[in-house]
Amino acid sequence: MSPDVYVLGVSMSNHDRAACLLRNGRIVGAIAEERLDRRKRSEGFYGHNRRGIVLPPLAAITYVLRQGGVQLDQVDLVVCGRSMRTCRDDLLAYLPLSPERVAEPPMPGHHLAHAYSAYGPAPFERMAVLVIDEQGHHLPGGTFEKCSWFQGAAGPLDRLDRFEGGADDLSLGMFYNAFGALTGLREAGKPAAGKLMGLAPYGHPRPEWPALIDRDPDTGNTHISLRRLDEFFAQAGLRIWSGMEGFEAARLDDLVIKYAAVNWQEDLAADLARKAQDELENAVLNISRALQRRTGERALAYAGGVALNCTTNRRLCEAGWEDVFVQPAATDDGNAIGLAYYGWIELLERPRAAVRFFNPFTGRHYPKTEIDEALAVYGLTAHARTVDPAAEGAERLVRGEILSWFQGPSEWGPRALGGRSFAASPLIPGIRDRLNATVKYRERFRPFAISATAAGLAALVDLDGPPAALAPYMLAAGAVIDPRLAEVRHVDGTVRYQAVDPEVQPIWHALIAAFGERTGLPAVLNTSFNTLGEPLVETPGDALRQFLVSEADALILEDRLVAREGIPEAALAAATSRAWGSLRLDPLQAAGYPEAALRVLERLGFTAEFAFSKGPAAFRSYHAMMQRAAAQRGDPAAAAEHADLVLRWSGLSPEAYQAASYLVVSGAGRRRRAGRLMRPLASLGAAYEFAAGLPGFVIWLLSRGKRPRVPNK
Repeated sequence: MSPDVYVLGVSMSNHDRAACLLRNGRIVGAIAEERLDRRKRSEGFYGHNRRGIVLPPLAAITYVLRQGGVQLDQVDLVVCGRSMRTCRDDLLAYLPLSPERVAEPPMPGHHLAHAYSAYGPAPFERMAVLVIDEQGHHLPGGTFEKCSWFQGAAGPLDRLDRFEGGADDLSLGMFYNAFGALTGLREAGKPAAGKLMGLAPYGHPRPEWPALIDRDPDTGNTHISLRRLDEFFAQAGLRIWSGMEGFEAARLDDLVIKYAAVNWQEDLAADLARKAQDELENAVLNISRALQRRTGERALAYAGGVALNCTTNRRLCEAGWEDVFVQPAATDDGNAIGLAYYGWIELLERPRAAVRFFNPFTGRHYPKTEIDEALAVYGLTAHARTVDPAAEGAERLVRGEILSWFQGPSEWGPRALGGRSFAASPLIPGIRDRLNATVKYRERFRPFAISATAAGLAALVDLDGPPAALAPYMLAAGAVIDPRLAEVRHVDGTVRYQAVDPEVQPIWHALIAAFGERTGLPAVLNTSFNTLGEPLVETPGDALRQFLVSEADALILEDRLVAREGIPEAALAAATSRAWGSLRLDPLQAAGYPEAALRVLERLGFTAEFAFSKGPAAFRSYHAMMQRAAAQRGDPAAAAEHADLVLRWSGLSPEAYQAASYLVVSGAGRRRRAGRLMRPLASLGAAYEFAAGLPGFVIWLLSRGKRPRVPNK
């Protein structure tokens, strides 16, 4: 081995792929593949082949190796892992590595990787470790990892317990995702748990609704019956698709096939979100209390997708913990860190390095030359100027501007921490609605967070309850105690917050401090620098593109300022057109709600004629968005016309139309087959809208005597 020992962790789940490089037990770099390929959650399958090889996160691997200044053949150990299945052979099929240098945790190892992702960088000497996610590795007998307990100090983790789920014993992650899907809250084609958390405070308890999660206070185990969940959704009043009345769900996905999702704007959707959140909190606290009694530990490290629920996290100390650490990328991308630490601690038998603070800025620093190159691509070189970022940014925030902020390395995880942020003044009336509608293009109920100086935060938010170790990572919420935060206070009276350390983030801290000097409020509104469904920006080029397609007022790239008011109209139009053309996803499918997307289209001249000129995919996408907008404003006739155009341009053969129509109308048992048939047949541009909405829509069309027309070839 070389004097320096390198371990590469590669998370190869079919979504949220990522890579992490350790040098001598310390993180050199870590990044999720989605930041580089610009595909939210970065699915790793070829097209619709969901049972084949999952691709390694090749861009992320290359990225971290370059950060470390090493070649692949200089890495001492590569550790890969995937949820549900093994992946070592898949990795070796794509990377020129000696098999003896590639390892994978023994199955079941998915929860073990999650556990190491929290244990490795945790700022505690010893701790209990909790993992709660949707599902881990599948086990013999048809079960899967549902929840796992560990304990550790300097050496390898000890597995204390593993709770298994099954067909009629769902995990907490599956439970929460079911509610997300049936309230119509999705992102990148998957249920959006974060959105459900934001909607929950708008709901009200329904005393007549039964409890859905059985909790064992002694063992900490939970039981969630799929059958009972199916019965509950019917009792709650969700609309059952025609012909599916007698259908009994045998898998979680069957719930989405059986029930029509509730529009998130309806009271029922909010009440369902509240139900899911309340039951989730009680279940997590029950598990956490049992684990604390079992271990007697004072500190908890916590991982898995459920660990990103800020509302639950603020209550974890009620279970008896003195402090709690959640690694900021708690989902499967974070397992890249966990796999690397598993290799370092267990396979190489090296001690866990003491960690005072986990620095979440694991990305690379972009030099000024790359910023200049990006400015030149968009024709904005002459319209950028050098500024003091903190002073200039503070002045613009005081004036009520929305600031795009790009500073230093990128953050690890989904929460903006001042490396890649949209910033605004919390003192501006209506700032939340403006951000949601004109910058983020997302649902108007979505909350925002604040970043504050560590010294000033305690006067703004009640910090007595939430775990202190979560404060730097935007992973907990606290009750607002300063009335000046009324604009960013969520409907439940809380706000997510980040305590900013000047040693870790000197320029972001300086911006907040400068804003505080001018206003008396040492905090700024902070939300992630991404729009139209893209992942957080990574490069200067990403930042310029996302700034231009949003309606933010100014962009500060390190010490370079690009202000919208300082760009001549012709130059701004040309730059915006280039930004639109360089988007790597379909923004119509990604927008949080159609009204905002339609405003973007109108502003950019994206008409039906323009969409037609760009080809079938753009034409389908345009009419899919118009269909959603018409349905939302209560115009079913217009929605039917737009949906019919989507069908006509989806590239289906006459035989496919005939087969689908037969399956849809010939009996309840065949409707699921219809949906499965249409998903691979539909072209990519409208695949999600088409597959998710087609079965019920075709029945509705047929009931109106309007059969889908076969497209002319």
